[in-house]
Amino acid sequence: MRRDPNRTPLPCMAAVVSVVLAIGLTGGSDFAQPPIASSAEIGPLPPVPIPSENPMTPEKITLGKMLFFDYRLSGDGSRTCVHCHQPDQGWAFRDRLSPAYPTQSERRVSMTLINVAYNTILIWDGRASALEKQALGPIQNPLHMNQNLDLLIERLNAIPDYVERFRKVFGTGPTPDAIGKAIAAFERTIVTADSPFDRYAKGDRAALSASALRGLDLFKGKARCIICHTGPTFTDNGFHNLGVREAESLKDPRVLASLRFDAKRMGVPEYRALTADPGRYLVTKQDKDFGAFKTPTLRNIASRTPYMHNGAFESLAEVIAFYNEGGGNDPRKDPLMRRLNLTKEDEADLLAFLESLTGELPKVEPPELPD
Repeated sequence: MRRDPNRTPLPCMAAVVSVVLAIGLTGGSDFAQPPIASSAEIGPLPPVPIPSENPMTPEKITLGKMLFFDYRLSGDGSRTCVHCHQPDQGWAFRDRLSPAYPTQSERRVSMTLINVAYNTILIWDGRASALEKQALGPIQNPLHMNQNLDLLIERLNAIPDYVERFRKVFGTGPTPDAIGKAIAAFERTIVTADSPFDRYAKGDRAALSASALRGLDLFKGKARCIICHTGPTFTDNGFHNLGVREAESLKDPRVLASLRFDAKRMGVPEYRALTADPGRYLVTKQDKDFGAFKTPTLRNIASRTPYMHNGAFESLAEVIAFYNEGGGNDPRKDPLMRRLNLTKEDEADLLAFLESLTGELPKVEPPELPD
């Protein structure tokens, strides 16, 4: 994992051991099985990278947690950050559509916040490059929380408890910059630890079942998962078109309107002609990126149904079968997608390995909020 020299490690964060694999890709037919992983090195998950301009303190994390759970961050007081990122739902939301602001409709699945501190780029289409900036996006978005930042600052300034906390942490009253930094600090604490796979990587050879061990070999080789789900966080932080079928929800004119509205906000000139989610194209405006979406982490993947950006699959077994067939039909589909020729036993073993990536998460109770 590339490290930013301007970042410092988070103290006292539990280390998580994982596999770091160097990848070698070769050509071949759909059923060729090239040696995907050329070497393997067992080591700990790196310390959580912390921007030098936003150091971590307990007081800042507490403030960020309060804001994350506070309804006052939405325009009508009906939504919070935690609505879309629920701790007991894998820090996501178990539905094909993320919760929307009242009278509005969403168009994608909530992306998990698990290990989000390690992401070098954020959101399904990668429009955000830092947690501090991303935290302010949903607050202002009419589809999400529909809040005016100037009005939010005045609301927070009217609450003495918040004013005191902001001054203690940042030396100022509430500001948009401070709100983003506080929420980002809290989100950087959402890190997994001690999954069966991690215990195996630390030397506990009994931590994985025989099926999961076979699945690990498949993950690194025949199933080719490691090409995109690489490193300690099991993501390349890249974007790929898998040929995932379009969501049935896009037949709803309200959802389609939200899709086109977002495309207009992102500067897509032909937004009114859209009938499919453009994905990464919204950011790059390059045809090759149409329908490409960010590779999610596989950490705690078994707890985060449904799957894909639009919730196309309800189970991991469906996802594995989809990959086994080489993905869907799309002229822009990533050339890395190819038929895998996995047997039913292979599919079951791969599922067992993916389930072994479920680790412990910090226990988070809703905070007491000021009146």
